[in-house]
Amino acid sequence: MTRDTLGVSEAEYRRRFRDPAFGADLAEIVAARHGLARPLVRKVEGSSLVFRAGAGPWLKLTPPYWAHDVEAELRASAAVAGRLPARIPELIESGALEDWRYLISADVPGEPFQSLEDELDPLEREQLAEDLGAFMGAFHAVAAPDLGRPAWADYLRARLDHPAGAHAARGTAQIWLDPIAAFLGRRRAALESLGPPVLIHADLTAEHVMLDRRGGRWRLSGVLDLADSTTAPAELDLVPPLVELFRGEGELQSRLAAACGVQLGGPQPTMAIAMQHRFFRFDEWFAGEIADGYGTVEAVAAAAFPCE
Repeated sequence: MTRDTLGVSEAEYRRRFRDPAFGADLAEIVAARHGLARPLVRKVEGSSLVFRAGAGPWLKLTPPYWAHDVEAELRASAAVAGRLPARIPELIESGALEDWRYLISADVPGEPFQSLEDELDPLEREQLAEDLGAFMGAFHAVAAPDLGRPAWADYLRARLDHPAGAHAARGTAQIWLDPIAAFLGRRRAALESLGPPVLIHADLTAEHVMLDRRGGRWRLSGVLDLADSTTAPAELDLVPPLVELFRGEGELQSRLAAACGVQLGGPQPTMAIAMQHRFFRFDEWFAGEIADGYGTVEAVAAAAFPCE
């Protein structure tokens, strides 16, 4: 089984990814190598295979097709260590099983936002927006190491020169491709004027933002998973939390941006920035707004990003 797992194709990896037992053979080898506790329990999320070793550290196994993300995580983690107002996973070990890479990192205490969203009161949500914005501001202030990513100007040019193709490649439905291309064409100059590029986390989703209780209230305790870190304008880092944590909440969106030191400029500029995120897919991200009858890119932007 181990040899089969090590040699799995990317297509087969994706097909088997949701199986919680997938990769357990590799995890056992790493656990034995480093004396990790048992049981090894897989957390099925993201793109790598992630296991908790008992009540201790976490093990992340990454197949060779995404080895560059491991390097980015190692370099970004080293750059920001000790410079942030909330915790990130402290790296304990790194290594390889043939051409697979692995990281072992300490646990970050707390609960993910996605499991607490319905429990947070308005004051806690306001505080979270400020805490997370401050975290991003500190992250962006760190000098960016070489992460092996394409330069922002080159990345943006490729997406804007062929917008329909770029969004089709991400799986966006055909019906939205021409409206997206027209929308971005009107905002190209504004997008090209963003900057300068800074170090960004780029994946501040509801499963990566951790909270704990202090003084009887939920506060930001840490942020997980730096594998998608890159260099880009600070505005791009706001996209995941705007969509997943504060969607449709203009005051909180503006509060988050202000705490980060960024001015969003309103719904349409924010949507144009969101469209540059590497994981963007219009009809998937905004399925709720589309189901509610918002039939144009501009209408969806106004519903999702009512920020100033």
